Amino acid sequence: MRSLKSDTPRPYRLRARADKQAETHRALAQAAYELHTTIGPSKTTVSAIADLAGVQRLTVYRHFPDQAAIFAACTAHAFAKDAPPVPEAWKTIPDPRDRLQTALAQLYGYYRRNQQLLSNLYRDAELPVVAAALARRAGMLQQAIAILAMGWPAPTSGNERLRRAAIGHALDFSSWLSLAGTQGLTDEEAIEAMIGFVALAGAGPRAK
Repeated sequence: MRSLKSDTPRPYRLRARADKQAETHRALAQAAYELHTTIGPSKTTVSAIADLAGVQRLTVYRHFPDQAAIFAACTAHAFAKDAPPVPEAWKTIPDPRDRLQTALAQLYGYYRRNQQLLSNLYRDAELPVVAAALARRAGMLQQAIAILAMGWPAPTSGNERLRRAAIGHALDFSSWLSLAGTQGLTDEEAIEAMIGFVALAGAGPRAK
């Protein structure tokens, strides 16, 4: 007599196993994300991930063999939950002020929703996986600067560099943190201040 186990279709068993593996992977990524948000990457251990997800440490290693794999899964989870703005989308806005306002509104909203996670990442920038992620982010911001610098009135000699620097400053997380956190501005007030700053930066020196 065949056992009940042998009567179970193999494709079904494989699919059930794959579903279970995927569920575990999501739980581990969620745990890593929560720990990166609350205590930061430098303090997130395999044991902490295992405890939060309710699994053994060996299970974590099976899914994430190293720190890079953990960080990649955490990043994928974070982007699925709340993806950062895409600079390419701003190209369709013809007016430079409107384009900058839209960009800052999206970025500052993202910063506010993810303030604790971003603060932890910048604090733990000495970790190689975090440093690599921040380098990619810096590259994205350089792309954003190029897009947001288009279409402004022609600057006086030498001031295009100032305008681009002002835009880069406006986009930076630390700038938002200072305006919204230290200075207590709303995002709308911070955006207004930064648009004025960018406009003045390319206008040339004041007459004496």
